[in-house]
Amino acid sequence: MNNKSIHIIYTCLFFALTSTIRAQTIQSLDSVEHTVFLIGDAGEPKSKTSEVFDLLLKQVKPVETKSTIVFLGDNIYPGGMPSENETGRESAEKIISYQLNQLKKSRATTYYIPGNHDWNRGKKNGLSHLLNEENIIEKKLDKGDSFIPSNGCPGPVQINVTHNLVLIAIDTQWWLHQHEKPPLKRSDCKEASTADVIKNLKKILAKNKNKNIIVVGHHPLMSRGDHGGYYSLKNHIFPLTNFYKNLFIPLPIIGSIYPFYRSTIGNIQDLAHPKYKYMIRQLNEVFNGYDNLVYAAGHEHNLEYFFKNNQHFIVSGSGSKTSYAKKMKLPNFTSERKGFFKLSYMKNGSVHMETYGIVDGIGKLLFQKVIIQPKES
Repeated sequence: MNNKSIHIIYTCLFFALTSTIRAQTIQSLDSVEHTVFLIGDAGEPKSKTSEVFDLLLKQVKPVETKSTIVFLGDNIYPGGMPSENETGRESAEKIISYQLNQLKKSRATTYYIPGNHDWNRGKKNGLSHLLNEENIIEKKLDKGDSFIPSNGCPGPVQINVTHNLVLIAIDTQWWLHQHEKPPLKRSDCKEASTADVIKNLKKILAKNKNKNIIVVGHHPLMSRGDHGGYYSLKNHIFPLTNFYKNLFIPLPIIGSIYPFYRSTIGNIQDLAHPKYKYMIRQLNEVFNGYDNLVYAAGHEHNLEYFFKNNQHFIVSGSGSKTSYAKKMKLPNFTSERKGFFKLSYMKNGSVHMETYGIVDGIGKLLFQKVIIQPKES
């Protein structure tokens, strides 16, 4: 056989292979009913987020007409959107303008939910910073009611994404905020107390018990990061790096006091704090029994997935920075990479989860799993 014949054979094989791959890709996309992208804590300047946004938009592009992007809070560091006469306004506008300019390139539906930093880290003027942020996001993005829940209300807010998929948004920082918050007047919000939130959440879940449900809130209900009281050996030996990244002063034994405090008592943003514990208990009781439910949060600057009591818990808070996450055995997963989660809701009722991250400057698939099996005919 001469070289020309070999070349022809290889060319035919190449075109046959690429045609098969292309056909499989089209078939795969045809079987997807809707795709949800989950990215949290993306509120740092462009220099720290551009790689993640590039990767996100690349993944969104093939499915943008039937996809939803949800930003899981802490959308602007360090304290949401200050008023026009406050320090930090210009920096905050640059951060959110970069995000919104990127998102305008896509036809995907986009939602933002609030985090503790959007409430200005729980300070007295937190509500004004939150309302400023909602106003500027919806004005610049110009895609309707994109900041949910609205007006500093706690939610729940129900979005019927498809006839088989419901998105429910709650403002978990509302539960933890210790200063002024809605409802300031009786007419401000449907929900005036945590009891109202739980009552309405129960109603929404019961009404949609035969659909796929995704609940989004900023604070995780379980975590293997620092808010969950988990720290690396480096943090124990060099505890000052918790506050200043490059301050490597060895303080063994003394350095373990801070992690012990965060894991047993905690500040109000930690899972160990009594108010946070109460919120976790209340939400878990409502979610109990719904094996078609995914709860997604940010807050921790890492990527985590938990499977517990036939339910799925996602932490996707590394949109712009990273922190320690304790390794776990399958089916659970953790990563300290910048990145996001992708949930593909299939027409047969199954849900495919993929986790993408930045590895040496390149976007890569880190983890994948079918988390909900196809529904029986």
